[in-house]
Amino acid sequence: MSIYRIAYGMLLFLLVFIVIAVWAGMDFPGDSAVNEWFGNVHSDSLDSSMTFISNQGAFPYCLIASLLFGLIFWLMRRKNESLFIIAAPYIGVCISYILKLTIRRPRPLPDSAATSFPSGHTIFIFILMGLLIYFLPLIIKNQTGRILCQLAAILSIIAMCFSRLYLQAHWLSDIISSLIIGTLILIPAIMLYQKINKGKSNARTS
Repeated sequence: MSIYRIAYGMLLFLLVFIVIAVWAGMDFPGDSAVNEWFGNVHSDSLDSSMTFISNQGAFPYCLIASLLFGLIFWLMRRKNESLFIIAAPYIGVCISYILKLTIRRPRPLPDSAATSFPSGHTIFIFILMGLLIYFLPLIIKNQTGRILCQLAAILSIIAMCFSRLYLQAHWLSDIISSLIIGTLILIPAIMLYQKINKGKSNARTS
């Protein structure tokens, strides 16, 4: 068994443990402290900017983002990549909705009727940006430009995590779990893409 499969299995085991713990109502170390800290750093400018960032992971903005990036790759004659960019993030969104409906963990804000676990915004942005980071070398040959775009994608993930905590829409354990879920989806998606591409290459050479 390769080290990658072992690491994947450990991540999956960790996620199952967290899901069971959240379902049982367990308190996670750091959740209350982080929520309290973010509650003390509010300002009007941060409120507006964090709301704007957070909205990028909500409907219809998330749909527009995935379709836009998918269209760019489609126009660059990267149809497989385009389909993965459009479809894969919504696998995470579906899993997020199932877990929310099943677990129904309250949000940090007591007056919120929505459920907290996991963060669909974070899962969506993580998978979308992760795929872009992986696919960008195919369409951006300039190394400096490519690295800058990849850094922007990483910063987008960080900003989304920060915004969801800042707005007190999620606990820290929600965000960590969402990153794990995103990783568990992103890795098989890339592996499937590689398998499809390898099959097409073999077909061309045979």
